[in-house]
Amino acid sequence: MKKGLTYLLFVGLTTFFSYNLTIKYLPNFIYGVFHYKMKNDHNINDNELKFYNLPNDKSKVVVMPNPDFLYVVSFYDLRNGPLNLTGKMPDSTYWSISFYKSNTINWYVKNDKEFKDNHLNIVLSKSTVDLDLNSSTIIKSPDEKGVILIRILIEKKDEESIKFYKSIQKSISLKKIL
Repeated sequence: MKKGLTYLLFVGLTTFFSYNLTIKYLPNFIYGVFHYKMKNDHNINDNELKFYNLPNDKSKVVVMPNPDFLYVVSFYDLRNGPLNLTGKMPDSTYWSISFYKSNTINWYVKNDKEFKDNHLNIVLSKSTVDLDLNSSTIIKSPDEKGVILIRILIEKKDEESIKFYKSIQKSISLKKIL
């Protein structure tokens, strides 16, 4: 009987600590490693956008990239104030924007059908207090740090289409609001 209770206690404690390790600490560790690698290997600094070409079979920057998308990636850090994400998005193809917390949880996704037009104007902030930006969509971040991922679908892979969508991709900017 005593042996069974000891075994049950051991299994219970192991389960409890494994669960907490997996849920609370492992995602933050993964984000930290990802952030470190992207910063050192791909020169992506916080609050700066990185524009990627169409992925191919050797692309490893975005996990399991879709070869039909142009990607824009940024690590955001709101400790020094809100950020303004702007750009002219395509009106003839799918595009989306996603925000991820530093524990890798996706907390915001919106695609082209959910925006009223193709002008991207988002303010990302820790709070919405004292923000009076009439034409901007204000989004309150649940975390001070995280990742922004923008995807733009390219249906035709001809040179002219790729050039057009890359110019749209380059129109996207991320600036600190003073």
